[in-house]
Amino acid sequence: MPLIKLNRINKGGEIVVNSDHILYIEVESKTTTVHLVGNMLFSVVEPLDGIAETIESLETARIKNAIQQSGLTDKPS
Repeated sequence: MPLIKLNRINKGGEIVVNSDHILYIEVESKTTTVHLVGNMLFSVVEPLDGIAETIESLETARIKNAIQQSGLTDKPS
C-alpha cells in the first residue's frame, strides 16, 4: 500500500494516491486516467508504464526492508 505522487493534467499540481485505492488505469491516446475507489478519477501526466514501475519499485523496497528488519539476511545458509 505505498503512496505514490502523480501530476494532474486538468487542474495541475501533485496528488498523493494510496496504490491500494487504484481500481484500474485507463490510457486513451496520450491521456492516462487513474480510476480510484469512490468513483474518483484523475487525468495524470505520467504514462501507464511509469506508474506501474513506481508501484513495483516501492513494493519491492518495502518487502526488502521487511526481510532485512527481520534479520533473515544475517543468518548463514
